[in-house]
Order: sequence, then C-alpha cells, then structure tokens
Amino acid sequence: MISEDSKPVGLKIIDSIAIITIDNPPVNALSLETLNGIDQALDQVRAETEFRSLIITGAGETFVAGLDIKILIDLDEVTGQNFSRHGQEIMQKIADLPFPTIAAINGTALGGGSELALACNMRLADINARLGFPEINLGVLPGFGGTQRFSRMVPLGIVYEMIYTGKIITAEEAYRIGMVNRVVPSEQVLEEAMKLAELIVSKRHVGIRAIKQAINRGLQLSVRDGMVVEAELLGKLCEGNEVKEGVKAFFEKRPPVFND
Repeated sequence: MISEDSKPVGLKIIDSIAIITIDNPPVNALSLETLNGIDQALDQVRAETEFRSLIITGAGETFVAGLDIKILIDLDEVTGQNFSRHGQEIMQKIADLPFPTIAAINGTALGGGSELALACNMRLADINARLGFPEINLGVLPGFGGTQRFSRMVPLGIVYEMIYTGKIITAEEAYRIGMVNRVVPSEQVLEEAMKLAELIVSKRHVGIRAIKQAINRGLQLSVRDGMVVEAELLGKLCEGNEVKEGVKAFFEKRPPVFND
C-alpha cells in the first residue's frame, strides 16, 4: 500500500485502487487549495497505468460540505466565470478517467460536494448523508457542472425543485430519485465502496474500460450512432484469446483468468 497524504487532499493506493480523501477541517469545504489538491491528485492518478478504479471520500464525518463561500465575495463577472470553468474542468477530469469512479459519501455533500459526487460513475451514501444544492440561498447557482449532470440523472421536475429552492435531501431520498446507487450503514461507506471497486477490478480490465468508453461516448451521440461505437468496441474485445478464456471458464465453472 502506498500512501501520499498531503492535506487538504490525500491520495492512497491500495493494490490497483486509488483513494482520494478530502481532508480540510472542519467540514472539508472546497477552498482554492483543496480544489487544486484534487486537481493535482487526479493528475497523479491519470499518469499511472496500473490504476483500475478510483474512490473519492471525505475525512471524518463529512464528505464535502460545499464551496468555501468566502471565495465568492471577491468575484466579478469575469473572475466568476473563470472560477466556474476551473471547477468544471476538475470535475470533468474525474468524469473522463478511463476506469470506474466511486463517490463514498460519508455525511454531508452539499453544493460542490454533490457536484463532486455526481462527477463519479457511482455513488454510495452513508445513511446519515445529506445532499443538495443550496447555492440559490447565496444568490448563485451550482457552477461546477451541477445543473448539467443532475439534470441528466433524475427527472427534471425534481432537478428544478431542488436547485430552485436549495432543498437538502436525505440519503434515502437521494436513493429514491436515483441520485445515489445505494445507502449503507453509518461508518461503512468506504468499506462498501472498496468492496464494489474490488469486484469491478476482478473483471477483465480492457472490457471495463470499453464499457465506460461505450457509455460515455454514446451519451454524446444518437442511439444509432452510439450503437456503432458499441459494435466497434465489442469487435476489439473479441480479438485474441481472452473471450475464448471467458467462455471456457464459464463452462468449467471457474473464474476466468484474463491477461489484459
């Protein structure tokens, strides 16, 4: 296990799973230093070829309570737009990683915290977690991709209500509307995220990357064009002997051993 912890963001590697931990007490707010720390950790993760999954979580009892709102005081139209783009680019780095990403939401995830979670492929929430977009109470809107990712995830009526009103919801409600994959007992969210990551890592690495590519590229295309991408990727996966090994293992009732 390699550990590279430098507050306010820590990066730990367990086998082929990277774990980024936001550690900016008392509530893990997204300060400029924290955002830059996340950005740097993501650059490290992207530079390594052995990683097969990423988990993002928060230290203590909070995932990320939101933006350090003192930042907003000195922004004008130009600097506000630039700051938003900076945050969006960091979130997009998460979304663009070629392997699966999991948010282990331990406690509060508001504003930028919810946006950070939405940038991941999957979200597991502590039963005590609270999620939402309270930015309107400061007179602004979610600026790190929240209006775009959330509206592609849950029914629009719910999106409008939550962002218009700044409504904060429980983990159970987030599960009901499809904002999180599942709700887990308190203090077990990172453990459950690790189990999920380990299960995914046990599958064919090249196949997992192809699945993410098919879904992400397909979302930018029509269904018909997306299916062309799907077929191309399936064809590439059929090259070599790996599929033969998968079929053979199935009939022999044993786990497959893939070499790629």
